[in-house]
Amino acid sequence: MAKADLVIKNCQIVTPTTTFTGWLAVREGKISALGDDDSPPAAHETIDGRGHYLLPGRVEPHIHLGVHYPFDQDVEQTSAAAIAGGTTVMMPHNRAKASYLEVYPRWERSIAEHSYCDVVIHLQIQNRQHIDEIPLYHERFGVLCYKLHLDYRAREVAELDIEPLDDGDAYLTMKQCAPFNGLVALHCEDVEIVRYTLPAIQATGRKDLQAWSDGRPAFCEVADIHTMAYLSELTGCRIVVLHLSTADGVDAAARWTKVPPILETLVQFLTVFPEEAGKRIGAIGKMNPPLRDRANGERLWEAIRRGAIATVGTDHIACEKHETDDLWSVTAGMPGIEVALPLLLSEGVHKGRISLQQLVHVAALNPARLYHIDDRKGSIAIGKDADLVLVDMEAERVVSPETTFSKLKTPANGMTVKGWPILTIKGGQVVYRDGQLLVKPGIGRVLRSYP
Repeated sequence: MAKADLVIKNCQIVTPTTTFTGWLAVREGKISALGDDDSPPAAHETIDGRGHYLLPGRVEPHIHLGVHYPFDQDVEQTSAAAIAGGTTVMMPHNRAKASYLEVYPRWERSIAEHSYCDVVIHLQIQNRQHIDEIPLYHERFGVLCYKLHLDYRAREVAELDIEPLDDGDAYLTMKQCAPFNGLVALHCEDVEIVRYTLPAIQATGRKDLQAWSDGRPAFCEVADIHTMAYLSELTGCRIVVLHLSTADGVDAAARWTKVPPILETLVQFLTVFPEEAGKRIGAIGKMNPPLRDRANGERLWEAIRRGAIATVGTDHIACEKHETDDLWSVTAGMPGIEVALPLLLSEGVHKGRISLQQLVHVAALNPARLYHIDDRKGSIAIGKDADLVLVDMEAERVVSPETTFSKLKTPANGMTVKGWPILTIKGGQVVYRDGQLLVKPGIGRVLRSYP
């Protein structure tokens, strides 16, 4: 029998259904064999896992590229941080004013030249032309998911130089996506209410992180979920509620059973809380939707345990946030792709909130299934791409720009986190080991949800 290209032995292999001590073999970039004995096949390279845990590479369902940095640069720096954190597939919600028929091929070339990760591109609907061209984006590029930012009005529209969208645009987008079973991804916050609640809080002079949460109250998310779920049922189009911040939103979505909304929450909403993090990270924790309290976070963990939440992302956006007390001027949004898996291990698995199997589902298998790449990605199984991460579950460090590969401030700044990747494999190749990238950029490719 021909030698395997790579064998990882003496490790705890984590699948969607079980964890077992054994070995894994790779040939031509694919998982070729698994075993629970002490006799792995001969290989050109053998790695001793030393009892550490071998997980599928994390699949990140929600990031942004090219917002604060040039697209090429952002692809490279974000994918490098992803690989360092055990993420091997990332899914940006890309945006442009021009037709995506023109822009998409440029993104494909950039990713081929600059990315360390494989990439599934979601498209942000920015104008009526984009809505009209959705069938072409699906046909030519295999795009499954289309995002609507209905929370942008007035000031945001001027700052970002985009056209405002409304519920009518959401309805039309759903009608366009329903025939091919596409997904419409939504930022659910009733911005018409926020237009009144946020200035009222600002007028009090408050600058604490909790003020941002109070100015964008949870019921705004709940109200918009009901509106979008109703349009989903009318059109027959599936919707994804992005970055769900409230447990009340989980309950709201559960009321719509004809076309059930698919729920994504963020690592931040599970692990970072304004009443505790305010002193630690201050206005750096500003994001939309805002951080909620710990009690809400515990209810979100419970929703994961019972399968109500499908995926956990980060809404990562690379930006350098400087220490400031001025909540109202700092940019909303934060990086986090590098610390996502460690936070889920530390706050989820180590503290008994979820099992390793539940982590594998929400962090890898479910997003791969949802976006139609689970034939290749998302789990450890024979025939799947050998995208893997070896984790030292006992490694512990305090998160800071000095202890992370990206050198960016994240919502986990100052937290002691237990469970860190020590080795990342993409396509059967060791690409990261002990804090060092071992390859040059350009090993990633665009994956299409439809062939």
